[in-house]
Amino acid sequence: MLRYKRNGTAVAMILAAAAATMFFTGSSDENAGEPWGFHRNIEAMEVCRTEILTVVADTIDICTSTVGDGFLGGAVRELGISGGQYLVTCEVLMDSLGWTVQRSGDTLTAMYCRGELTELRAHPGNRRGFYRVAYNEGNPSFWEYVPQERWIRQRAVSCEVSTTVWAALWDTALPPDLTESGLLVTDRDSSRAVGYISELQRALTDRLFVYDIDFYYDVRVGDSLWILIEENRYPMDGETGFRRILAAKYQFAYGGIAEAFPFFHQPEEADAAEIILDHYHRDGASLRTMFLKMPVPFGRISSGYSSSRMHPVLGYTRAHRGIDYASPMGTEIYAVGDGIITVRRWLGGYGNMVRIRHANGYETGYGHMNGYASGQSVGSYVRQGEIIGYVGSTGLSTGPHVHFEMKKNGSYVNPATEIMPPADPLNGDELERFLAEMPVIEAQWSMLAGMDLPIPEVEPEAAGGEPSL
Repeated sequence: MLRYKRNGTAVAMILAAAAATMFFTGSSDENAGEPWGFHRNIEAMEVCRTEILTVVADTIDICTSTVGDGFLGGAVRELGISGGQYLVTCEVLMDSLGWTVQRSGDTLTAMYCRGELTELRAHPGNRRGFYRVAYNEGNPSFWEYVPQERWIRQRAVSCEVSTTVWAALWDTALPPDLTESGLLVTDRDSSRAVGYISELQRALTDRLFVYDIDFYYDVRVGDSLWILIEENRYPMDGETGFRRILAAKYQFAYGGIAEAFPFFHQPEEADAAEIILDHYHRDGASLRTMFLKMPVPFGRISSGYSSSRMHPVLGYTRAHRGIDYASPMGTEIYAVGDGIITVRRWLGGYGNMVRIRHANGYETGYGHMNGYASGQSVGSYVRQGEIIGYVGSTGLSTGPHVHFEMKKNGSYVNPATEIMPPADPLNGDELERFLAEMPVIEAQWSMLAGMDLPIPEVEPEAAGGEPSL
């Protein structure tokens, strides 16, 4: 439990004294032509900060708690709220504000002023906003749901690998304003930090460079990494969240650079107003192959593609035109390629089923889902690596897994042996625009990073214009 306290009058007096100290002392440095003694101002500010925190510890308590196993009442009691105040607080949160479903990990914060409860905030993990309840003489007097406004910013990160990519990102990539205080002082703060780095690392290793770098075997001590990150900034609560990677460079200690440059465009299959972000090599070649190798991370093949298999439920032999990947219940299922959802419903023995139509005559199917991803429907355009559902055991199934199948021009093919074509490169007007935008992006990126970024060496050409070998 975290506790802060504050006295407004004392704080104002201390700030005024600190300002007077900074402006009316040390003037001899300026008159003598000596460098400005900035370190003295820093020291004065640190003293002021320490004194303020000391005063804050006298009058205001801030207590935090976390919802466990969906039980709101226990989290409210952990804040020190009991009796009639406990009952009316739960009633306001659940009935008046409509917070009827809580999830493990949702957090609550209560503010006490001189021992009296003055405000409570509830932060649902699945929403960007919070419920606020104000108290007057111990009773709720006002309540509201406060949506969080946001603005988007870019930030450059550079780091060197000393042990693992995760450790390098943890040491350098956390934004200094991840939390309002800039410190990881509560369990919620620590969880947000882990979540930020997890999202960043997953976007880097499992999506952006998944085709160019084997992060199990290729990573070496001394490798360098530069990332241009796009973040969501929430000014109301002073928090920052990861949004996506715009560009990245990975320089190997033994030589060579892997690069990813952004390009915003509109696929022919997407809706007219939908502009998407893809990443390309310096020459306009796509970073991606057309399909991912599997629809679940680290899935274990429990049943392969076969023209004759004993069905575990039906008890007789029939063809199994797909691959079963066993994974824990609720594991995310990814679309293996860009495409349009054509089926999203219960489909007999498949249980909850999603089918996606891709380019070049391909179609993929995902069966036995426990549930579907939100915000999608038949006709939705989904991107490669986008979550479309969650592993389950619906339909004719003996345990949690996803049945993954693929068709080409209407006929079933084995996903494990099908040659995965590369994604289309940029060409024509799009390539010209990409090549024109790339130096602008690198210049802006270098400015944010405060350094010149590495560029791959160009192989010298031999006499006669032929490249040397």
